[in-house]
Amino acid sequence: MPSPYARHLPATPLRTIVLACAMLGAAPVWADDTPVSAAEAASNIDQVTVVGSRARNRTVFDSSVPIDRFGAREVDNALASGDVGAALQALSPSINFPRIESSGASDSVRGIQLRGLAPDQVLVLINGKRRHTSAVLDTESSFAGTVPVDINAIPPNAIDHIEILRDGAGAQYGSDAVAGVINIVLKKARTGGSASVSYGANHTHFDPTNQTLTDGQTVIVNADYGVPLGDTGFFRFGAESRRRSPTERAGPSDAGWTSYNATPADLALDGKVLFKSGDSRQHNNYLFYNTQFTLDNGIDLYSFATANDRKSDGSAYFRYPGDPSNVLALYPNGYRPVTNGNKRDISVVAGARGTAGDWNWDASARHGGDRFDYGVSHSVNASLGAASPTSFHLASFDFRQNALNLDATHSIEIGLPAPLNLAVGAEWMRETYTSSAGDPASYAAGSITDAPPGAQAGPGLRPSDAYDGSRQIRSIYADVESDITQRLLLGAAARYSDYSDFGSASTGKLSARYKVTNDFLLRGSLSNSFRAPALVQTGFRFATLNFNSDGTALQTSALLPASDPLARNFGAQALKPEKSTNLSLGLAWKPAAATSLTVDAYVIRIRDRITRSSDLQSDAVTAYLASVGRSDIQSVAYLANLLDTRTKGLDVVLNHDLPFANGKLNLNAALNLNKTTLDKVRQSSSALSAIDPSLSLLTDTSLFRIKNASPTSKLILGADWQTAGWGLQVRATRFGELKDFSYDSDAPLIDGIPAQRFGAVWSLDLEGQIKLSKQLTLSLGGNNILDRYPQRVRETNNATYGGALPYNFINPIGVNGAYFYGKLSYTF
Repeated sequence: MPSPYARHLPATPLRTIVLACAMLGAAPVWADDTPVSAAEAASNIDQVTVVGSRARNRTVFDSSVPIDRFGAREVDNALASGDVGAALQALSPSINFPRIESSGASDSVRGIQLRGLAPDQVLVLINGKRRHTSAVLDTESSFAGTVPVDINAIPPNAIDHIEILRDGAGAQYGSDAVAGVINIVLKKARTGGSASVSYGANHTHFDPTNQTLTDGQTVIVNADYGVPLGDTGFFRFGAESRRRSPTERAGPSDAGWTSYNATPADLALDGKVLFKSGDSRQHNNYLFYNTQFTLDNGIDLYSFATANDRKSDGSAYFRYPGDPSNVLALYPNGYRPVTNGNKRDISVVAGARGTAGDWNWDASARHGGDRFDYGVSHSVNASLGAASPTSFHLASFDFRQNALNLDATHSIEIGLPAPLNLAVGAEWMRETYTSSAGDPASYAAGSITDAPPGAQAGPGLRPSDAYDGSRQIRSIYADVESDITQRLLLGAAARYSDYSDFGSASTGKLSARYKVTNDFLLRGSLSNSFRAPALVQTGFRFATLNFNSDGTALQTSALLPASDPLARNFGAQALKPEKSTNLSLGLAWKPAAATSLTVDAYVIRIRDRITRSSDLQSDAVTAYLASVGRSDIQSVAYLANLLDTRTKGLDVVLNHDLPFANGKLNLNAALNLNKTTLDKVRQSSSALSAIDPSLSLLTDTSLFRIKNASPTSKLILGADWQTAGWGLQVRATRFGELKDFSYDSDAPLIDGIPAQRFGAVWSLDLEGQIKLSKQLTLSLGGNNILDRYPQRVRETNNATYGGALPYNFINPIGVNGAYFYGKLSYTF
């Protein structure tokens, strides 16, 4: 019987590959005929977890807070494209990994969202140790002004399993754990190894150009190996290389009228694809190791490290031939600048753990560094005329974090049904952040005064705007947990942190779990968190080309730190820490040995939330900037504590394992419902009113996107069938409705502004594996195999910039269509 999906797939060899996976209807002759028992099928439900509790035997099911644990097989299946962020989005309904288009540095560094909050409001751990953030501020996404962890800098082939704590945990793990914690655990097998090579590509029908496209070709080669050290120690190491070609999802445009002069040469380009939308070209190289060795006295020495070198080419907007930003002698037909990102990320942790009396202790030191060199090619500084270079170094950003940790745990018998688990610890951390100037030509103002100064898709950072800052952070914490009765578990945590630049704060958490029966639990928690502004947020500055307020023209917008004198003239004040409270109530039910259901509701309130202001621009602003000698920019923006928000949501997770057809079948369903509202907005200041009293710090369109930038719901339905000889996984994901403002003035009004509703969209992923031998496995599959796209943007009144950008970039499904791949894996 033909697959029901066949009619949706292009008639190509790629389709044949996927359908072959779907039609694997009988196990190979070498499959084990022994049925999987119910006890074996239930093994995924009661996994011990590291996050959420410092008790050593706490499982996912009996925890007082909601935790997800994704094993090696699940993670490997979700890593088809090689992006760790995309894998997390595929695995968890609470995580989104939106793609950004034509946005400079965001083409290189993307952040994840947990429970609809900003990317810097989730803490990332590696083997339980804090991961450093990126050196680059997100300047143009829906959460502009945030500094995320670059999740894609973690080597994909180093991952053994992933734990996600969906609860506020600032008192337990420190700043940034507002929405929760993601703990990535590295491989540590003592012997053997694995190697794989995979090839994939997007193959899609692109409606705006009525073309069938094959692009985004991706080649991944990796290997890892374990060496025993002594009786119990190990040294696991590996490497990976991934090359990805770009995708192009821009449509033909008739935007020649947007050029400053709208010359005949500009208008003659109407109907052609001039802009760029889609994934950037990337080349990633990764290294990792994870090691442990036990001394004769019983002390364990351990260390692990990851390294990533990434080169990426992004995109900027097209410059028309007649525009003042062009030099006809260099680009007679106009040009589109290509942004260049060169990123190097490294993390090293070393420590020792052992026992002293009744205490277990762990002492460690870590270093994290992230450097981003930003440039642009196929560009020009039009004010220099034909003598201008066409490639520029725009700026370098460097963030480093060094820390020392001491943690200790102790189980105390105090007459309760279970010992009291006590954990205490201290941390010292030093952070540095520097930015350095670009090439002189990247910011120069040349002799041609009617042309904009500086490199296009820049300008570069000037020496006077470079930044060099540092700070120290000291923290202590205590965490207790115990079964007060046979049914009631109580936990409490407290943390005190002192920042050299933002003062001190105390945070706390209370949690409880009550066993109505051994298989039905009620749980809840109440906590508060303190997130000091990231050091990058206090010193980052850059200028970018962006749309003006009505979307009819491009302008150079300067993003300034709040301490900058020009920003202060527009009303900027010193940044304050964000403070939040998190309430969670839920249940966990295990109606059968191989079945579990969890339901958790949450409310997260954040006060003094840091966000990027809207671009402050008007005729009055233009006149003011000219009066202070800054005619090189047309608008000003800065970071400020502008919002108090409230996020409410519900998580539902259902798992069922069963023996099926000489194998094991896991069925799962997971749902997240999520909504953010604004409790308070700080819109103006006397300084801003003195320049232009009609301006507000956040426009209605900016506020609309903050409230509606995440899907209102996300549903994942999955099935994983394993036998000794082959396997099959199917995953269907429904991204719920989105709303975004529209540049179309005739669009329906939503909350008082022109906006568009983007309907829910389904994505279907499929993978099949077949063991060619005991050690060799062939995997064939596809992501979004039904070739779904978000709903298109309204095309009236140039809402798509003349047709150039037909799809809204905030939908997590992306704009690349179907992706098909094959992978050959060898274990040894």
